[in-house]
Amino acid sequence: MIVIGEKLNTSIPKTLEAVQSRDEKTLIALICAQEEAGADFQDVNTAVGGGELESMRWLSGLVLAHSKGGIMLDSPSPDIIEDAIKTVGGRPVIVNSVTLSQRLSLLPVVREAGASVVGLPMDEDGIPSTPEGRAEKAKRLVGKITEAGIPPENIYLDVLAESVAVADGNLVTALRTIPLIGATGIKTICGVSNVSFGLPRRININCAFLSAAVASGLSGAILDITSPAVKTALLSSLAVAGQDEYCLDYIAHIRNMNE
Repeated sequence: MIVIGEKLNTSIPKTLEAVQSRDEKTLIALICAQEEAGADFQDVNTAVGGGELESMRWLSGLVLAHSKGGIMLDSPSPDIIEDAIKTVGGRPVIVNSVTLSQRLSLLPVVREAGASVVGLPMDEDGIPSTPEGRAEKAKRLVGKITEAGIPPENIYLDVLAESVAVADGNLVTALRTIPLIGATGIKTICGVSNVSFGLPRRININCAFLSAAVASGLSGAILDITSPAVKTALLSSLAVAGQDEYCLDYIAHIRNMNE
């Protein structure tokens, strides 16, 4: 399971405030906390708040200076990602994201950088309502990505987990999409916190979905790994799914919590 820390996103009010005020101390502490908690990548998204390009450059620089892991460059603007990807050489990079109808111009940039890319299996008609529809669009999107010279092992397909508060079947659809895409050999990913928008005590829904998603074969997750509840749910799920040899990671986590 690839873990991507979600906290360096200006859609989060505290992060937005720290980025706008150039509060290095707060953001460095957040970067270090995510890495220490087990983040393999740190998602950097500065689309909210204005000055996206300068903020992306600055925040990515902090990640490079104060962590050793990878960076997920997350922006709706191809120009922002094309600029940022030039500054992160030598680190694993995931570009988030392309669809069948948007931002495909990024693919040559991703290929040249040797980066990975997240694909959203949707087009101008929107998000398919069924797992089969998402799998079909995923197949088409993988075709476009590989035609651009990006190898399958560098592709992540987002299963499009939407809030269960909006429609009862949203998360069932996402969970059923995971093995359909996984059966093709392409890695799957999603944003875990998306699943609980609009609900009280969101952490309960996030953890329940995460456990189900791991059991369904999810390859990567964008989540709050600094949350003890989320980390416990993740490590418990990986142990149950046979992805933690002798449960060593789970045991170490519980021991650390009890110290």
